[in-house]
Amino acid sequence: MALELKPIADENLEAFFELINDESIAVMAGTVPHPVTFEWAKERILKRRVQEAEGTLAQRGLFEDGVLVGDASYFFSDGKVEIGYSISKNHRGRGLATEACRLAVELVRQHGITGPIHAGYAQDNPASGRVLEKVGFVPNGEAVGKSLGRSADMPLFKVIYRDDVRLRPHQAADFETLVTFVDDEEAFFLAGGGTRDTSAPAMQARIEAYITKDARFAVVLYEGAVAGYVAAFEREGMLEVSYWIGRDFWGKGIASRALGLWVTERAKDSNELHARVAKDHTASIRVLEKNGFQVAGEDRYFSPHRNAEVDEWLYRLVI
Repeated sequence: MALELKPIADENLEAFFELINDESIAVMAGTVPHPVTFEWAKERILKRRVQEAEGTLAQRGLFEDGVLVGDASYFFSDGKVEIGYSISKNHRGRGLATEACRLAVELVRQHGITGPIHAGYAQDNPASGRVLEKVGFVPNGEAVGKSLGRSADMPLFKVIYRDDVRLRPHQAADFETLVTFVDDEEAFFLAGGGTRDTSAPAMQARIEAYITKDARFAVVLYEGAVAGYVAAFEREGMLEVSYWIGRDFWGKGIASRALGLWVTERAKDSNELHARVAKDHTASIRVLEKNGFQVAGEDRYFSPHRNAEVDEWLYRLVI
């Protein structure tokens, strides 16, 4: 089963009409009446193409092995981004709704939209609630919406997807944000070591030079926003990890979760990982130990950021 989201092209319009002209979808939606005509379905897709160009929403077909089996979309309501999805009645009961919901979340993030993601489902549709829960949405109150399919108000449960942490390869624009994070006296004092770049281009050039020498580097995203980075490099034949989270994102557990993702994704690179941390940097020590790193030794070095000798713990994680 190969699932993908892609734009609904002209050649998919007949299949989209068959999908949307379904009373069981209409009564759970807000803006879909029943029945609809082929022209109504076509006009909906044409209008949504314009709206996507304007940046107000995006709709994609859910294709399984090239066959349209559902759709997923996001739109803005009262300044908040909200997702929706539907599955053809001939393809239900196989977990496709969960995949459509998950891919809708990914679509939001791929389009660079930051912040919490919202959704709502009819109170008489608990199956949709279970789908959203599986993807990570949590309760966020109740509301009443208009339903063209019911020709009446529709009581809703509202849910929200937030606090998501993910890693992705860097983009040039990321360094405009990352370089501001290292302009932080307290953070550098705690870290003890590290390079303090003075511009985004300088930081990008330095990181990409390390990557050409087999360093690993990933940007940390929190609710879609650049929050820091995780990296690893070879030191004395060992793979050593480091991380940096911007001050505005402190206190959310982002460093621990990002490092956990890094360990999971990079386990194939090495059967062990190493790290070092100043003995008085208790927050970073907690991050390492939460992820299973254990003290393997100690060292001392001169820190130009502290203008003093710094004692540090050496950590090791066997994967």
